[in-house]
This record gives sequence, C-alpha cells and structure tokens, in this order.
Amino acid sequence: MNMASLEHIISDMTPLLQQYGYLVMALAIAVEGIGIPAPGQSLLIVAALLAASGKMSLPLVLLVAAASAFCGNTAGYVLGQKFGHVLLKKGWIKPATEQRLHGFIEKYGIKALLISRFVEGIKQFICIGCGIAQMPAAKFFTGNFMATLIWVAIFGLGPVFLKGELAPLMNFYHHNQIASWAVIAAVVVSLACTLYISWRRKKPEKH
Repeated sequence: MNMASLEHIISDMTPLLQQYGYLVMALAIAVEGIGIPAPGQSLLIVAALLAASGKMSLPLVLLVAAASAFCGNTAGYVLGQKFGHVLLKKGWIKPATEQRLHGFIEKYGIKALLISRFVEGIKQFICIGCGIAQMPAAKFFTGNFMATLIWVAIFGLGPVFLKGELAPLMNFYHHNQIASWAVIAAVVVSLACTLYISWRRKKPEKH
C-alpha cells in the first residue's frame, strides 16, 4: 500500500463512516471475521484517523472494533466446527484451501491466529479453519483474544500516534516491503510472546 492507495481508501471509507457511524465498521469487521471478505481493517484505520481529528470517539472505535473482531472470529470458529463438512461438501471452501489451513494451524497453533491477522487471504478463513480442524476451544479463545488485542492496537492506535508520519512511512513501506513486514512480524511476535508468558504466569497451577 502506497500513500496514493491509502488516500483512496480514506476518501472511499470516510463517507460510509460519516453516514453509518460505528455500525458499518462493526458489521464489516464481524463479517470479515466470519470468513466473508469485507473492508473491516480499512474502516478501522479510517475510523482511527477520524478519531484523531476529533470526528469520532477513539475509545468507542477501539471497543467496537475489538468486540466485533472477537465475536466475528468466534462465529467463524463455531461455524467451522459445526458445519465445516457442509461448507466443504458445497464447495464454499475448496479442498486445497482446507489443506493449507490445516497445515498452517497444525504447524503454528495459537501463533496461526496471531500471524493470520496480517496475511490477506488467510485471515478471512483462519477462524473457520480452526473450527474445521477442531482446535480446542480454550486454545482458540486464548489465541483469538491475543490476536484481537494486537490487531486493534496496531490498526486502531497505530494511525492515531503515527498520523503525521503516515506519508513517509507509506513511502518507506512501498519501497521496502520485505524489511517492513520483517519489523512488523518481530513486533507482533514479541508482543504475543509477552502476553502469552504473562498469561501463563498468572494462570493458577492445578494441584
């Protein structure tokens, strides 16, 4: 994404947010979590920029985005768990897609949920895939919670703090995409590990 494409997204999404407010963002994020492509992430970025200029409430933007993402992802997980065989039989999820999801989930576990939030094409189906793969509920909800917090922090708070630096950052990203994703991946993994270690330490031991 370069600055021109970001400006295009802002000009397209701003009227939607001005007309429908938080509802359109909530629906888009939730639907995206279920597995239906929608501009949820783009709407979150634009809503955060509007909040930075005082046109929306930042706490509400973050709360609505987090709740919608968590609930949408959970709905996708339940859908995959209960009706995954139907989706496969109807051809709504291709066998090749199912195999990639299975391999990805089996290899990375909870980390699959964290990584997938930043990979187009996987993030739309990862929660359904977790359901189809019968990932244990406790494991899914832990990963879902961590992934939601990190995603909202990056795409909800990030644009607010970096509003004045978006142009140079977008230009740098456009010319150094591999390096940019390496930095983002390192930050995401570090945050995820910190949250997970903290959660494990606070978890009461079973006697």
